[in-house]
Amino acid sequence: MTIRDWILRRAPEPPIELQQRVLAALGSDADADESRTATSCLAAAERSLKALIAEGRFARDSASDLLAIDALTTYAFEHASDPKSIDDLDALSAHATRQLGQLVTARD
Repeated sequence: MTIRDWILRRAPEPPIELQQRVLAALGSDADADESRTATSCLAAAERSLKALIAEGRFARDSASDLLAIDALTTYAFEHASDPKSIDDLDALSAHATRQLGQLVTARD
């Protein structure tokens, strides 16, 4: 199963536009093995947030991009918290806090 397959099996199914934005943000990582879901989703969220900040896109017209970043982050933690996942939830949490926090504070 790929990351794409894992995302497409989420229930309830998210709006199609959000699903498409999430998969677009993942890029080729969407075709990676499902075991990489947590780290790949978090990396895509980080890249997307970094791009929004760099472009100064803080207005309402970026809301759907922010929703995709939120969904990617949620998927990362959802996957990492699954007992069958090989990802370490504590390590993912520490990494997310450090990386995403640095991006937000770098903007100030």
